[in-house]
Amino acid sequence: MPITRRQFCKNTAGVVSIGVVMPSLWLKKEARAQVPEALPGRKFIVLQLMGGNDGLNTLVPFTDARYHALRPTLGFTDSELSQTMLDSNFAFHPSMTALKALYDNGKVAPVLGVGYPNPNLSHFTSMDIWHRADPTLHKNEGWLGAYADVALVGKTGVPAIGVDPENPFTFHSTKVVIPDIAPSNIAFQQYTFQTDAKYPGDSTNQRNIWNTIYSRSFDSTSYLGQVAMTGLNAVAGADKIRTSTQGYTPMGLTYANNTLGIGLKMVAQLITTIPEIELLYVTLGGFDHHSKEIGDNASATNRLVGQHATLLGQFSEGINTFYQDLTNHGLADQVVIMQWSEFGRRPQENASIGTDHGTASVMFVIGNPIRGGHIYGRQPSLAVTDLDGGGNPRMQVDFRSVYGTILDKWLGADSKSILGGQFDDVGFFG
Repeated sequence: MPITRRQFCKNTAGVVSIGVVMPSLWLKKEARAQVPEALPGRKFIVLQLMGGNDGLNTLVPFTDARYHALRPTLGFTDSELSQTMLDSNFAFHPSMTALKALYDNGKVAPVLGVGYPNPNLSHFTSMDIWHRADPTLHKNEGWLGAYADVALVGKTGVPAIGVDPENPFTFHSTKVVIPDIAPSNIAFQQYTFQTDAKYPGDSTNQRNIWNTIYSRSFDSTSYLGQVAMTGLNAVAGADKIRTSTQGYTPMGLTYANNTLGIGLKMVAQLITTIPEIELLYVTLGGFDHHSKEIGDNASATNRLVGQHATLLGQFSEGINTFYQDLTNHGLADQVVIMQWSEFGRRPQENASIGTDHGTASVMFVIGNPIRGGHIYGRQPSLAVTDLDGGGNPRMQVDFRSVYGTILDKWLGADSKSILGGQFDDVGFFG
């Protein structure tokens, strides 16, 4: 069976991922004319909350009587939300005080009621839809992979990278291979050409052999020529990531020692030491709260503690630390973050003090460049007659509108050609 380009890039260099875009041999001529207008210095970070975040308890409609009727145990009271109220109708989860401070300073734009037509409640299918920006699942690449196909081909260095254990499909493209590093405190130290551990003294020879093989003279327009160039670039890209990130200085800040804290610190290391990076990806999992969404051993119904409170606290504190880090490095004006989750939860709590798979939820767009401090979109009605057949709220904003707004207003791309249709501007760029 012939090996595919992606299989080669994934397997040839071991843990060394391709650190640069694929050569232009595989770039179609028509795509070259569609390269977005250059927007130097701009960076975009995708932050995924995996598992289906409970949007109703993230941005709480605390004045809605139906919210309290559907959630007699999970629903927050006014007094519990006193430190995180955004206006007379909505408040952040009580654990999100750090994000509330950023919201008050105009750095956070929540978007309510985000989803897509005919929602699918399977984790994997719904994530695929969000990754591809395609509810029909006909597209063979991710939405930022499609952007990379027209914006990153031919760029040197490391223009995009994922800090994620799953190799997000959002970055999958037909002409560009983007490296992915699982978050850990020693990830960058280990991100190198891996030689046979049984013969450590032979490491230099093994690397020299690699370089000799892939430095052979091939026709640059041939498949072998492109493979050889890709092999060399893979190692060069890994070397650059490993050595450059050593120059990072935290400037007195301490990131939490949890998955998101580690991931965001790695993103900060990359952004502050590798100027050409434009696209990054980071993930926090654990949001599939079918049971025990709140409470601890001392009190099973304490809404201020529990699984959801812990994760949202990590999200809130992690973003705040990361924002301060960018500010200290003079980079906050260059970065926009977009948070998403594959779906929300049902408005009605279940018998296990949890919530089951739902539909429309809240997204967050974060950063200096946005018009934050305002809520966008619209809270779906929780009235019985307005819920769908599964008892879930109906979407008010197509998630592709959020993608399209970012593509058009921040990345300088043609969202219609990338998303396959025109979607409304959500408005968070003014």
